[in-house]
Amino acid sequence: MYHVAPASAFLSSPTINALSTSVTVAPRVRSGHYSPTPISRRYPGDDTAIAMAVQPLIECTLINSALSSSAIDIASSAVFNADNIKVAFNIATFFPQLPWLFLILLPNTDITKKLMGGYEIITICCLVHFFIVVASISQPEGTAPISEFANVFDPSGDPQSAMVGMMQYTNFVSEEWSHVLTWDLFVGRWIWLDGLRRGIFTAHSVLLCNLIGPPGLLLHWLTCVLVGKGLPGNETIKT
Repeated sequence: MYHVAPASAFLSSPTINALSTSVTVAPRVRSGHYSPTPISRRYPGDDTAIAMAVQPLIECTLINSALSSSAIDIASSAVFNADNIKVAFNIATFFPQLPWLFLILLPNTDITKKLMGGYEIITICCLVHFFIVVASISQPEGTAPISEFANVFDPSGDPQSAMVGMMQYTNFVSEEWSHVLTWDLFVGRWIWLDGLRRGIFTAHSVLLCNLIGPPGLLLHWLTCVLVGKGLPGNETIKT
């Protein structure tokens, strides 16, 4: 809620007083002749007149600022709300499934290479996750109390129970779920790319990566060793 201060609060402000001492007073008519008032001369009686002249400008500025802030708040609440978090959660859940199918069932086709060779799909997943994060922290309840989150990293306590407790917060679940799915797809794509580069079968490893994450990467490394290709290096893909 925004409050606009009354105009009287500005009549005696330092800004008004400063303006009253430096403003040039218009020429005055004296006995039929124009008598310009020196700039350096100060008329104590002009303070109120100057303040009254400046007062509407200050009030308009404050009102416009309050209205702009209110409009931003309204727009934010229309975008970053619980309903849209739920929509983003569904997108994070179902959007990656088609790319997974291509990586598993059609790893060597041109359509899969075109679809997953770039970063577009991964970027979309990252943006969906980022939206959930921003929308969640914009909510009154946020994602989860910081104190509870800190308990997860407290070795003297019960980190597992603390993590279970945080799962009662809907926004936290949405953030963590999209977080996990995005990274799983990122690693699955890396396994697939390594298989293409070195001629290694990857469907089983990518499938396991989709299902339970890190074990899929371990399976890929094991496959690399068993087929005599060795563990992947850090060299870039040659085009």
